[in-house]
Amino acid sequence: RCLKENFDVTHYVMRKLIQRLRMADRRIESLALLDVAGRVVRLLRDMAETLGGEQVVVRKPSKQDIAKMVGASREMVSRVVKDLELRGLIEMGEGRIVLREAGSA
Repeated sequence: RCLKENFDVTHYVMRKLIQRLRMADRRIESLALLDVAGRVVRLLRDMAETLGGEQVVVRKPSKQDIAKMVGASREMVSRVVKDLELRGLIEMGEGRIVLREAGSA
């Protein structure tokens, strides 16, 4: 009844449902089409914010949390993160991760 009588609430709920559906669709696509490295990079890009011209994950998740989000083992995520660092694609800092463009490394 509340949704029927209040357009703003209905609109808000619909936007949130659509947003969640899009996120779920993106995760399914990642799991089906990307390898672990691709899923980790996509997750970090999705989590990143632009700060001072850089893409930064300001609340660095644990490797265990990343593993759960991308459907991989913590050990595999650790190897992927180390490889991304060595290739200059990410820079791990205190509580944050800076994403670098492939051409700027």
